[in-house]
Amino acid sequence: MILPTCMSRPLRLSRALALALAVLATWLCAPRRACARPPPRLFLSCSDDCFDPYLRQQLSYFDFVRDVYLADIALVIVRRPAGTGGEQWTATLARRTSGRAFESRPPASVLSPPGAPAHAERDRLLQLILRLLVAELAGTPHGEAFKIGLPQRENLELSSLDDPWNYWVFAPAAWGSAEAGSGYYRLQAGGGAAVRRITEHSKVRLMGGYTRSLSSYRLEDGDRIFGDVYEWDGRALYAHSIGSHFALGGIFTAIGNEFENYRWHMHGGPVIEANLFPYQQNATRQLRFIYQVGAWASGYVEDNEAGLRYEQRPYHALSMIIDLNHAWGSVEWIGQVNEFLDDPELYRMSTGLTLSVRVFEGLTASIEGQFAWVRDLINLRGRTITDDELLLETAQQPTDFTSTASLSITYTFGSAHNTVVNPRFGRIDLEDE
Repeated sequence: MILPTCMSRPLRLSRALALALAVLATWLCAPRRACARPPPRLFLSCSDDCFDPYLRQQLSYFDFVRDVYLADIALVIVRRPAGTGGEQWTATLARRTSGRAFESRPPASVLSPPGAPAHAERDRLLQLILRLLVAELAGTPHGEAFKIGLPQRENLELSSLDDPWNYWVFAPAAWGSAEAGSGYYRLQAGGGAAVRRITEHSKVRLMGGYTRSLSSYRLEDGDRIFGDVYEWDGRALYAHSIGSHFALGGIFTAIGNEFENYRWHMHGGPVIEANLFPYQQNATRQLRFIYQVGAWASGYVEDNEAGLRYEQRPYHALSMIIDLNHAWGSVEWIGQVNEFLDDPELYRMSTGLTLSVRVFEGLTASIEGQFAWVRDLINLRGRTITDDELLLETAQQPTDFTSTASLSITYTFGSAHNTVVNPRFGRIDLEDE
């Protein structure tokens, strides 16, 4: 059948318009890979540096967002020193269930050996995150995007080998710093070593070091003053696991500190710890109570305020530690009370808090601080501290308390996306991160 001219022309135009709209839709959807199934929105939370730009580049399949309340999946990364001398990376994945609610999955961890280069650490962390994402997205259309493989080994390598060091790890170290201006300088150098053995059943840690600090200032009259103080320390700790909530052991500490008037000092004794949560959950939540009791003995560089060069006392201490890491933020708090058993008026109460909370979309509040109510400075010199010693920081002065505090509030708004990494003009100033 032949259509009239007045009808065939609109039909051809409608087909052309439909084809143009299809091409336009394909072009608009292409950057998203598929309009029907956009990639999950991912939020990354780190209490410390966790190679954020690298992870966003390697995981660019996902849409990274700037706020947890915009995300479908939140990843909480915790970075802690490991008993081996390296670092432990723990990742916890939380999936949004409804509204502002997230459901957390069991955490997973990986260890970096001592001295591991940054590129090796970030690759271990990436593989850990990929394993969590594979498990979470298995059976979904996004699960097909993962490519999984394993390196092959010869049969001779497949037998397990005994540890020739029996889990003992040795870590010698040296350190130094220098600061100088036209009228002053401050130098510090030292060295030490750490020995550790960490197993599921026990923990042994031995540490020691020596530091020397030199300083000099030119006064207004042109004269120079000089400072020279030393510090050494040795610490031993043993903890034995008792189930998944308790540990029993002991500590011993020995120090020498000219600034604090200690020619030598030693204290130590038995320690018991109780954790409300199983130790296996330490990366996400801890509530620990620690009690120690023992002997306290000191020999002083100069007579203390009581006119003594040597004294010994019994002491005890109770600590409470809270550590939470979740998608909404993190809380780290410690409270401690120290007291001399023979004189309860000589005590110290101290507390420290690091709190970071994502209040709502875009708003984050962070508080960090420490405070100590000091009533146990039995080591103070009996004489008056000179101005030169205060300037050079070579002698401790009396105080009833010590404190530090900081507060920050940030609000971010605008584009939700946070995936693109652009390193241009990075670190253009020395203070830039």
